[in-house]
Amino acid sequence: MVQAVKDKVAQLEADCQKMQDEKEELEFTMEQSSGRMRRAEKLVVLLADEGVRWAETVELIQGQIERLVGDVFISCACISYFGAFTGAYREELVKVWSEGCMERNIPTTEECSVVKTMGDPVILRNWGIAGLPSDQVSSENGILTMSAERYALCIDPQQQANKWIKNMEKNNNLLVLKFGTTTFLRDITGAVRNGKPVLVEDVEENTDPAIDPILLK
Repeated sequence: MVQAVKDKVAQLEADCQKMQDEKEELEFTMEQSSGRMRRAEKLVVLLADEGVRWAETVELIQGQIERLVGDVFISCACISYFGAFTGAYREELVKVWSEGCMERNIPTTEECSVVKTMGDPVILRNWGIAGLPSDQVSSENGILTMSAERYALCIDPQQQANKWIKNMEKNNNLLVLKFGTTTFLRDITGAVRNGKPVLVEDVEENTDPAIDPILLK
């Protein structure tokens, strides 16, 4: 009888330990579930805010798509005609072009500019690091220099463009030349053949006719 009681006690102790283990497992699961629920609640709140931001972004992009044709048209006009004009005259040109688009029902961005349409903030920042001034006209000039199909002729009394180009093309083996040097043709021929950038300094009213085939392309 004593042995039977001992066996019964042992069985009860085993059952008790099993229930204790189950209790600890349930407590762990409950704590884990509570943590997940708290994180889910935070995520729901954050996603609600993100949903608002995404909706605003979609609306913004949709507006940009609708105005894309007009904005690109004005940007192309800027690249073609800005040239050596001052900032005030450039603003007047853009204003005239924008009004012309409105008259013809071509959607354009209010206060459209070539910098907003074609400028990349990261690239503009890198240009600034390379020495390009951060004002509107200089940013426009940088875009004109990089976006135009023809070579850029820089009227540069303060040597700002000169410094910027040299810093930008330093790692591309920039070749700096001047008209009249004895090795000019040989150097520029080698640069064209090998795809090296070339900066010709101190250009006067006329250019060397020998490079007309390059400049006319």
